[in-house]
Amino acid sequence: MKNKIHTHTSLEPMLKVNAFIVETSRELIIIDTTLTMSDSIALKQKAESLNKPIAGIVLTHGHPDHVAGTYNLDPKGNIPIYALPSVKELMEDTEEEKHKQWSGMFGSEWIPKWVYPNQMVHDGETVSIAGVNFFVIDIGSGGDSDANSIWLLEDENKAAFLGDFIYSNNHTYMNDGSILRWLANLERLSPVLKKFNKYFVGHGSTADFSFISKQKEYFLNYCGTLLDITKGTGTFDEETKKKFEQKIISDFPQYGCQFMVGLSADKVASELLSKSLILD
Repeated sequence: MKNKIHTHTSLEPMLKVNAFIVETSRELIIIDTTLTMSDSIALKQKAESLNKPIAGIVLTHGHPDHVAGTYNLDPKGNIPIYALPSVKELMEDTEEEKHKQWSGMFGSEWIPKWVYPNQMVHDGETVSIAGVNFFVIDIGSGGDSDANSIWLLEDENKAAFLGDFIYSNNHTYMNDGSILRWLANLERLSPVLKKFNKYFVGHGSTADFSFISKQKEYFLNYCGTLLDITKGTGTFDEETKKKFEQKIISDFPQYGCQFMVGLSADKVASELLSKSLILD
């Protein structure tokens, strides 16, 4: 049988994060594991409904909405869990902070303990899971976190699992910085990604090569609007922050995750100003 890719979209309304199940003839591979108790349990139930064992779990990056649900899939870490060393390190460095930051908001839906990767992979490696080969690209920072990977499925699907490298019709989380590097990564990885038919992303519907240009357009619009509204200072007050948010939302009226617009503004402004100082 041809390998099938199932998308599991969380019901949690703020992020609506995606996880994926690659179904082979005999086994399953899980790509990212969602955020909340309910959504990760639902992901497990969806996997169980396919009546095949889980051969491995892949974590594209270390943000909670992609790694927390591993606990409900494999609480003791018995299943191979694949990730870059940098992704594991980021999880270790931020887990305590994320628990303090978000547990109050999510209450009983918050998963109180993370399960860490136990199979380390590296840039340029081909990893075989359940008889399926993935080519791994370590893009470092310059995605939406400080440690990001792309997993390219080398079968007839020609599918690319991009984590949060591209946001499909959603506003982008940029609060970890590295926007200039993100733009550079989009450019340098375009020749590789052009060879793949479908992009399975962390937030939004399945994308394709055209979304690379859309992501660049979003970044340039965001940064240009920020500098325009702050008159080049990068400093917001209550009025200009509101005006900025309204402008970005009006420019991309169909995009979800609208709370991301204001959330990332100060961090992006700081990066733009620091880079301009270097250039001066």
